[in-house]
Amino acid sequence: MRTRSALRTAVLLALAGMLTVSVSAFAAKANDTVTVWVGSWWQSQVPLVMETWTKEYPEITLKMEPLPINGYLDKFIASALGGTPPDVIDLDATWVSTVAAKGLLQQLVGYTNGLDVKDYAPSIWAASHYKGLLYALPNRASSTVFYYNKAVFDKAGVAYPTDGWTYNDMLQIARKVTIAGQYGVGVAADISDPSNVMDLLAASIWAHGGDFLSKDNTKATINSPKSVEGLAFWSDLYTKYHVAPQGTPNFSTTRDLVPLFEANKLGMVTGSSNIIDELSKHRELRWGMVLSPDKVNRSGGWTMGVPVGARNAGAARTFLLWLAKPVNMGKLMNRTPARLSVYNAPPWNDPKYAIFTKALQDARSLPGIANWAGIQTVIITEAQRILVGQLTPQQAADSMAKQIDAIQAHTP
Repeated sequence: MRTRSALRTAVLLALAGMLTVSVSAFAAKANDTVTVWVGSWWQSQVPLVMETWTKEYPEITLKMEPLPINGYLDKFIASALGGTPPDVIDLDATWVSTVAAKGLLQQLVGYTNGLDVKDYAPSIWAASHYKGLLYALPNRASSTVFYYNKAVFDKAGVAYPTDGWTYNDMLQIARKVTIAGQYGVGVAADISDPSNVMDLLAASIWAHGGDFLSKDNTKATINSPKSVEGLAFWSDLYTKYHVAPQGTPNFSTTRDLVPLFEANKLGMVTGSSNIIDELSKHRELRWGMVLSPDKVNRSGGWTMGVPVGARNAGAARTFLLWLAKPVNMGKLMNRTPARLSVYNAPPWNDPKYAIFTKALQDARSLPGIANWAGIQTVIITEAQRILVGQLTPQQAADSMAKQIDAIQAHTP
């Protein structure tokens, strides 16, 4: 008992010390250095961010470090647990609750003072909270649409899809577009890029009236009849109708599906605005965008938090509030911004982005719960087993539900 009491006392003292450090570091100081970890898509923007920042805060050195998406979350968690986190971490919306629940993010107390919260896209703002408390400040909001390749459609003699179509329409179109040398639709399924896998997988389940968890997020509903119907629709694209390319179980959107689309071998792929940048590199490519079938699409985004143990929490706060200004967010982002007012000015008022703001109105978020990262891994792993013929959709769903309930049973 004495040992437990001493341990409890030590933990409380450590937490008190951590709080003291956090409060004392609340304000930025001259000669601070703020280290920011972001995804690799920031690479092209780093020089502009550095230039803009230095003009306003020459006394605070900014180190912005773009990292590859593969292993990104694991690298951050390892650094945070090891006591060497960056001062700011950019997080996928689906990771915030998991990281916050592990005690690796600071609650952003006072950050909303003077901040127009209503100007943020609701889904990414909600995803930046855990148990009702703010743990990150959004910089990017996304919705998903369908991209279609006009050359592939023309070769098959099929009319381009239009808003108001359904998922059944999408299946029928994909079957018509699938002819020799080309496939109808891309299905991402590789565990290395879970967010993009969820774009179509989650939409298929939601469009059929199913869901992953109960409304209070305590029990798995992935094996309910409607959820299994949606899961079967997703997997049948590959296993039954053969409208998805060979190799699908190991495909990710950026690495595999987009190149096939660019090579005029794939008719449709779902994704967010980041695909525009890649497709725009190919002037000969003819393509269009359409709202997702049944208007069901997954919302997402990226949001920045301050890790527990950040050495320069004051400078981190200064950076986050600086980037949150509409003028800076509009100028520095190369992905659809989180603040809605930014879309009133160039380049975000370009008509090509209008479809994403329209899609945001119907977009749905994945569960913002502590165990979602682990649950998502279970779902994708078992879904892959359907694609390779190891399990039926019902068997996979039952296995998912069993594992999800076991994970949730151990929630603190």
